[in-house]
Amino acid sequence: MSTTENAVEPRTAPKPQPMRVSRSGRKPILAVTLGDAAGVGPELCLHLLNRVAEEELPYHVAVIGDIEILLRVSAEMDRDFRPHVLVREEFEETEEKAKLFKQHGSFVIDTPWLKDKNVEPGCVQKTCGKAAGEFIRYAVEGVLAGTFDGILTAPINKESLHLGGFNFPGHTEMLASLAGVSGEEAMLLFSEKISVGFATLHTALFNACAQLRSEEIVRVGLLMNRTLERLYSRPVRLGVLALNPHAGESGLFGREEIEIIQPAIAALEREGVMADGPLVPDAAFVPNVLHRFDGFLCMYHDQGSIPFKMLSFDEGVNLTMGLPFIRTSPDHGTAFDIAWQGIASPSSFFAAADLAGRLMRSDEN
Repeated sequence: MSTTENAVEPRTAPKPQPMRVSRSGRKPILAVTLGDAAGVGPELCLHLLNRVAEEELPYHVAVIGDIEILLRVSAEMDRDFRPHVLVREEFEETEEKAKLFKQHGSFVIDTPWLKDKNVEPGCVQKTCGKAAGEFIRYAVEGVLAGTFDGILTAPINKESLHLGGFNFPGHTEMLASLAGVSGEEAMLLFSEKISVGFATLHTALFNACAQLRSEEIVRVGLLMNRTLERLYSRPVRLGVLALNPHAGESGLFGREEIEIIQPAIAALEREGVMADGPLVPDAAFVPNVLHRFDGFLCMYHDQGSIPFKMLSFDEGVNLTMGLPFIRTSPDHGTAFDIAWQGIASPSSFFAAADLAGRLMRSDEN
């Protein structure tokens, strides 16, 4: 971890079950972080706030961000949408926060981290990285304290985040560190068409091959099985991918399938998980195989994210497993090349919000 003044200190948290939800009976509250202000995050947040104003959704929305940035982006988009705003101090000083949502529905929590800063759209900036990290920290502290019931994160830029003093490979690892559960997190890309999880995540391909372990495949497989069973309310089947071409050809192209992946599949089966494999990677996602599985456990990042984005780019959701709270995000980045132009599709962001809402309510129905 970075030793800069902005380095994140992990919080003490109980060992998580997959995605704790509110049982209060009230409409749950979704904290939405602005993301990198120079990217498409602000306009996605505006789209969501506008949607909440026009539709009756089963959850409230609290955007953690900066109202000046939102109004500036709204003007760039040639729209005149002005959400209700509470400054951070006013929000924190209100003892019965549920009444705020009952009164206003949804609103922006205006924070100080971008005040008097020069933010330019479409480029890497230390200012935006520091603010993005602080938005995430604030949301996690709120959900652990019970103020929020789940988190939806707008996209961040990893270079900006590092410049801002938050030395993490991405959202997933930072959220786990803040929650005090580093090493217990895993990423699931979810859609109704295809879902993929990862035995290794944000690391170089060379490192992913070297770091592959049976224990990690089993850990992620168990998380995937519990998560997908919760989403589908039925038993699910996982397809476990091979690492090497042709699934290693019985050891001719590598022994990872024999020594690492097959033992992991056997261990998952002993735990009651329906898991098949190792599947030949270049044939695992063809239509006559795709429909056989509820989720695919992939050995490295691009092995799963490439087919996922080909099939579900507009409606795909990134869901973090292993946290003591619900967290979703859209399955795309900051899109600096189109930021603040009003042309970014909010479809994945809406899908991420709705999936969080579905999970926040699932134990109450």
